[in-house]
Amino acid sequence: MALDELLWLLALLANQSILIHNLKNKDAPKELLTEDELELLTSPLELATYKGAITEAMFKGTARNIQSEAEGGTKNEKAG
Repeated sequence: MALDELLWLLALLANQSILIHNLKNKDAPKELLTEDELELLTSPLELATYKGAITEAMFKGTARNIQSEAEGGTKNEKAG
């Protein structure tokens, strides 16, 4: 994951609560964070930590645990 992709994802996640606030409070919207602002507010060490955590979460979220049934199982048997 490149730095610009990481900053885009962090901005998207950080702005979710602001977007919800703006949706509920159309008369008093808050300003969204930009990728440039997030880059200034975080250190390279923090970005590396976030990258690792995000990558791990993505792998856990897309993991597939497929279990095969034993031969002679009851799946697809005719009823009655």
